Amino acid sequence: MNQLQTTAPDIIRDARQLFLAYKKAALKASKVENLEKLWNALESIRKDGGQDYSLAEVGRRLREIGGPKTQSLRNSQGSHYRDIITAYANAMNGSLKYASKTKSNVDQAVELIADPSIKAIIKAALENAKHLKTRNDNLHAAFKSLNIGALPTDKDIESGKKLNNLAKSESPKALTPQFLNALKKGIDASRLAQEGLNIAIDGSIENEHGDRIFPPAFAFAIQAIIGTSK
Repeated sequence: MNQLQTTAPDIIRDARQLFLAYKKAALKASKVENLEKLWNALESIRKDGGQDYSLAEVGRRLREIGGPKTQSLRNSQGSHYRDIITAYANAMNGSLKYASKTKSNVDQAVELIADPSIKAIIKAALENAKHLKTRNDNLHAAFKSLNIGALPTDKDIESGKKLNNLAKSESPKALTPQFLNALKKGIDASRLAQEGLNIAIDGSIENEHGDRIFPPAFAFAIQAIIGTSK
């Protein structure tokens, strides 16, 4: 027969004293044994670092060691079991609410938080983090969809140089000053840098990861239109 551990921390003193009182009052050896198995199940949850002290979880652990069934914990005759479980869970700041195993580990951990105000704060923070991740993923996907190809090849660079020379010889098209100014700002190096972009040697516009946002010669074409190529 399993014996009660005498090295239990003081934090569970009240739960331990309740357990010992019920054990002393038990009239049958089988009842004493079941109480000891219950205590061992609670101890196993604590040693595993768990916070789920629900009847479902305690019942699962009891089933592994041949203790009372979960239904025995739930019925009217199991009130003494529930009293011990509640006292132990409260001492460990554990939860008596079952955390569904289909939820993520994070969701399970949040559900086991006993303080409703702390739980609400953490849920709000997690939801905000989830929204930020979604926005980041969407932006990343948008950049990827604009990616025309891989890093520029020697052929791209040579072609870019030719187009740049061509841009120098071209005169501005008949555009209004407003349109010309808009195009000029669109390829302004300082403005692009603020957005994490730059004009590559082949005239494409790339982000800081090397992804092409606009194809080769794009900047050269605008320079040819506005007549600002060097």
